[in-house]
Amino acid sequence: MPNNKRPVSLFKGQNKGVNSPKSGIQNVAMSPYKIHNGVTPTYVSKLSAKCSTDNIKTASSAANVEEAVWFLMRAAYGQEKKAKDFLEAKGIEVFLPVQDKCIVQNGKRKNKQVSLIPNFLFVKSTEAEMKKYVGKGELGFFHHYYVPYRDETGRMVGRKGIKPLVIPAKQMNFFIKWNAVEEEDKLFVPDAKFKFTKDDKVKIVRGKFVGFEGKVCRIKGQTRVGLIIEGVGTIITAYIPKDYLEKMC
Repeated sequence: MPNNKRPVSLFKGQNKGVNSPKSGIQNVAMSPYKIHNGVTPTYVSKLSAKCSTDNIKTASSAANVEEAVWFLMRAAYGQEKKAKDFLEAKGIEVFLPVQDKCIVQNGKRKNKQVSLIPNFLFVKSTEAEMKKYVGKGELGFFHHYYVPYRDETGRMVGRKGIKPLVIPAKQMNFFIKWNAVEEEDKLFVPDAKFKFTKDDKVKIVRGKFVGFEGKVCRIKGQTRVGLIIEGVGTIITAYIPKDYLEKMC
């Protein structure tokens, strides 16, 4: 696991978050009716009308199905691992990024895995599902991380004007990929408003970080690629040779 040298915090550069992805409506294809084999046009007409009504109901039901999204969740001090184990046992997908840290215990130095973002956990679920667990029973210490929620005029939406922070799925996919790469020189910067060298988007086509997408930045005089994780911070690769980069449209 990586050894990230920068301090981790979530109390700077918070963004407003993003809206949850909307559920799609599946169209149910209807087979053309036939007027043979003892089926009359009148019967088929009635059957088609019934199927159309059923299709509308099915589409309406599909629209009301909440889609699982990635939430940023807050745990009590040092309890994120406990929340992770509990939710995984329930079949819920979670992501807990960690890093190796050298600590001194009983006069001896040893490496210990600690959370990259202390007291926080990423959970892929729905609000309805999470209501069963958040702040209840064994997870009494576990809650959503909320961000301001306002309309276009700046008015607060809802009773409190806040909503759970949702991380876009594409950002989470790259975050998980970045976390899996064993590279000591990669960085996590607790700043969700990181300033990049250029606004050009690039894709890494070779090396350990192949497939990773982001923007070019220079750290310690080296070319790297960074990606802002909504409301959380910025993940940055280790050094990437320029011929490993492909400019995206």
